[in-house]
Amino acid sequence: MLAGVLLTLVGLADVVRARTGTDAAPRRVGTSSVIVLLWAAVTAVAVLGLGIAVWSVLVTVVLAALWVATTIPVRSGGAPGRGRPVPWLRRSGSWPAVLLAVAVAVLLLWSPPADASGFVVDWHRDAGPAFVGAVPLPALVAGIGSALFLVDSANVVVAQALPPGLSPDARAGAVAAEPTRRKRFDWRRTARAPGADGNADADADADADGTVTLKGGRMIGPIERLLLAGFSLAGAFPVVAALIAAKGIVRFPEIRRETTGYQAEYFLIGSLVSWAMAFTAAGMCWLLALG
Repeated sequence: MLAGVLLTLVGLADVVRARTGTDAAPRRVGTSSVIVLLWAAVTAVAVLGLGIAVWSVLVTVVLAALWVATTIPVRSGGAPGRGRPVPWLRRSGSWPAVLLAVAVAVLLLWSPPADASGFVVDWHRDAGPAFVGAVPLPALVAGIGSALFLVDSANVVVAQALPPGLSPDARAGAVAAEPTRRKRFDWRRTARAPGADGNADADADADADGTVTLKGGRMIGPIERLLLAGFSLAGAFPVVAALIAAKGIVRFPEIRRETTGYQAEYFLIGSLVSWAMAFTAAGMCWLLALG
């Protein structure tokens, strides 16, 4: 159950960071305050509602705080504050995601037993809907945490997974090499409203204020991951295959027009990482549901 609590803490923090930003001091204070309040509420529910030991929940809070301190929030649209250096602690690459995966695995394999007492436990056992009561409580907690993680935290992982050589700065030489074709391509991409198309695994940009900007797809990426995880848990594997195939069909014209290969690598790396997280979350919930 602690793994679900950890994912819930991380997911809530990234949902707040992705929508408030960290580019100005007042905004950073407001963002931190909201995160602290949400974490305090989750801690109270875990201790009083799920019967988890206080020290166990505090361990997950510390792990979530390390994630926040070492990762860059991801959001769509512009971000002010260019020219400010990224804190050295957040120039961390992919190791925060690796450590988080290890922590979740450890908490799944070894976790101190809960007291099986609390208002959430009582509600799940006596007053909850029948379809909710049929699912073990650890699986429900893991499902909530996984859903929150797949919304915005997964975007952070995708941005970390993209190699530095695939950053927009590294593509500047390719843009200059074929100005006519790329200029037309860029116009077609930027003429759309932010988030109108694409995925979290493409069109990533990094601002100097410590915020990654996704020019498009902050919404489609999470929706895709949530659908894949949900249909996988439901056993609707033909629908999963259809979703993956549909994404490839939609992206193919853009990849075909782009001759440098960067767009294809963006698509492949980002999509594989995104799908891996969705299927891993579904597998974790399925294993916990089996008891």
